[in-house]
Amino acid sequence: MALVNRWYQILQLLVTHKEMTLTELQKQLSMSPQTVRKSIDTLNDELMNIALIVQCNNHFHLEIQQHDQFDIVMAGSLKKQSDFNSSSKRVAYIIKRLIEADDFVLMDDLSEELGVSRGTVVKDIRNMKQQIGTFTVKVIGTPNRGMQIVGNEFDLRLLHIYYVQDYFEETFLTEETKNVLQEMVSTSGMIKNHSSLLQKAVSIVLQRVLTNNLLTDLPDAYTNYVQQHDQLEQLIYHLETTYNVTLSQLEQAFISFPFNMNAIKLRDKHLANDEQLMSYFSAMMQKIYGALVVDIDEEQLFGEMKDHLMYMINRLVFRVELQDLFYGEIEKQYPFAYELAKVGAQALGEKLYREVPTVEYSYLAFYFELALRRQPNEKSKKEIAVVCSTGKGTALIIRRQLERVLGPEIQITHFSEEAYEKSDLNKYFAIFTTIPLKNVDEHTPVIQLTNLFNDTWLRKEWKRAEKVRAASIQQLQIKYQLLSMDASYIENLSTMINVLRQEELIDEQFAQRIFEREAQYSTIFESRIAFPHTTNPASTEIILSVGIFPETFQTEEGSVEIIFLLAIPATLTIRKERELLQLYDQLFAVAGNAELRKELCQQRELSSLLTWMKRKGIIA
Repeated sequence: MALVNRWYQILQLLVTHKEMTLTELQKQLSMSPQTVRKSIDTLNDELMNIALIVQCNNHFHLEIQQHDQFDIVMAGSLKKQSDFNSSSKRVAYIIKRLIEADDFVLMDDLSEELGVSRGTVVKDIRNMKQQIGTFTVKVIGTPNRGMQIVGNEFDLRLLHIYYVQDYFEETFLTEETKNVLQEMVSTSGMIKNHSSLLQKAVSIVLQRVLTNNLLTDLPDAYTNYVQQHDQLEQLIYHLETTYNVTLSQLEQAFISFPFNMNAIKLRDKHLANDEQLMSYFSAMMQKIYGALVVDIDEEQLFGEMKDHLMYMINRLVFRVELQDLFYGEIEKQYPFAYELAKVGAQALGEKLYREVPTVEYSYLAFYFELALRRQPNEKSKKEIAVVCSTGKGTALIIRRQLERVLGPEIQITHFSEEAYEKSDLNKYFAIFTTIPLKNVDEHTPVIQLTNLFNDTWLRKEWKRAEKVRAASIQQLQIKYQLLSMDASYIENLSTMINVLRQEELIDEQFAQRIFEREAQYSTIFESRIAFPHTTNPASTEIILSVGIFPETFQTEEGSVEIIFLLAIPATLTIRKERELLQLYDQLFAVAGNAELRKELCQQRELSSLLTWMKRKGIIA
């Protein structure tokens, strides 16, 4: 990684986070502690009197001294100040020369212009080809003639915006134009990160139009939500008269793309293409249903996600990345919702021929988490039993205190000392009681009311109850299978299914349903787990068979270490559905944690597996 790019990664991390430890920085940057410290030292030299990265104990934080100057730095000034000793700047120059050239560019000419050896240029070109590999362009080399870049005009412009313009001073646009653009940014509500993007878009459009390199089309997925706004019309008029050009509708739409990445004041809300958005949403949901058994209210989810989706599609089309505010936290907090988001976003990427940045998974995961945890009626609230031996007056006081501290997500049922013994309290999420109870299952959280009016204590006990419930999937059977490295993935899966069949835990058609799903969609995930699963009318219990390979197993769809084979009851009560979602969360939490996966892979029999799962809070 070039030093200047490393500097900007460090700055972005410290701007986003109040402070970070050396270990956190090392993990995010994939560097040694020594390299991180050295990079921070050299960055502080570059930021002299503008900002300072301060270390306090083992934590680093950013202190900004001149905010206006720091904004200029974050807009890319450190890249502009770099010279051809920087490999990133050399790559930027090579891309610039290839895009702007009317003919082939000789390797020797590049070597002379950059002031480096031919061997260094060869290495830079190799790096360049790797960096721009996802764009629909090709760098063609012809003996004795040199190199040429070919591709559609749309991609060439994006290449120039993302790989060239940050490294060179903007000398084409007049100061008047820059002021017009800045005024538009301030009145439109555009986020600061996209203001420089607007200037770059305007600059490259004008330069390409003046050299007669015109757009012939734009991706169909792109929607321009600001095309009819007066301010855009005024901007186009200014550009056409100032630079003596005529801008087609396609060129105007390209100039407008920075306004179409997030919600802003200029958006025309009547331009939303619901039919197109629904087709993309449906593709996402189809892939999710193919990979995972889950029940989601699609109509409500689409209504909540629609606005986010319309901007996300535009971002993917124009390769614009959101600022990452989460850095892995969403994946930890909501592992199953994150996996749904990942599968859905990848389906969207396939339709748009784009690689979806991982930050988009985190934003989408919020919508899926909301859909999974939604409480559409009173029955889905957490039902609490209150057992009180001192009458209705005391019971009312307890109810009011619980509602005040725990919020509206609970539904309370009161029992007297005499009545509770005739009822099944185990069906309640938790029990608050003033007396010792009997006939209560160990998996049911019981909170003895000793400090009712101590809010801190009450919240702590509630969190304990939630933790107990999270690990209390009661109707769950777990099986274990050590898998064979000599058999195929399908053969190993068949062995696991046959064991369940022999024990009469699954129905006759279970295997057929599993393999039909596998034929349509691979259930091998990036995190080295396979998750084949389907419904099972033969049992009212959730059945989980854990298959472990002695070593990492290679398949055409990817590497596998663990197979989670899941048989899901055909009919799910609210409680079972909640337990199933808990199990999903726990399994994908293991899948997303390399250390937990390693520990799980070391288990060699059912008893040790169950002991490990209890220790990790996966089961009670």
